[in-house]
Amino acid sequence: MAGSSAFECQVIRLLDADGTPLTAATTRADDADGAVVLDEIEDPGILMDYYFGRGERLVVMELPELTSVQMIEGTLETWWIAGARVWQIYVERPLVTLGPVGSAEPEPAAGRR
Repeated sequence: MAGSSAFECQVIRLLDADGTPLTAATTRADDADGAVVLDEIEDPGILMDYYFGRGERLVVMELPELTSVQMIEGTLETWWIAGARVWQIYVERPLVTLGPVGSAEPEPAAGRR
C-alpha cells in the first residue's frame, strides 16, 4: 500500500469499477487508519447515488503526476459526523501507472515487475 502522505492535498478524479468518471475531489490523508479522506468534492450527489442508490463501494482514484497517471483501487465509505457527510477511501493497492502522455505502453507499478 502506498503511504497515506502520498495522497495529501491532491486533486483526483474518482471512477467507478468500470472506469466511468464519477466526480473530482481534493484529498486529505488520514494517517490513523490509512484511509484517504475526500475534501471539496465537486459533485457529492453523484457519490450519494453511487453509494446508496446503486449500493456500490469499489472506486478507482486517478492521481495525475508530472509524467504519468496512477490508478489506485479502494473502497468508498461514508459517515454522517457532527452534521456533515464525510467521505473516505480505504486504499488497497496501485492498479497501474500509465507512461508519459502519448505513451501506449503502461509502466509497471512501483515494486512490481
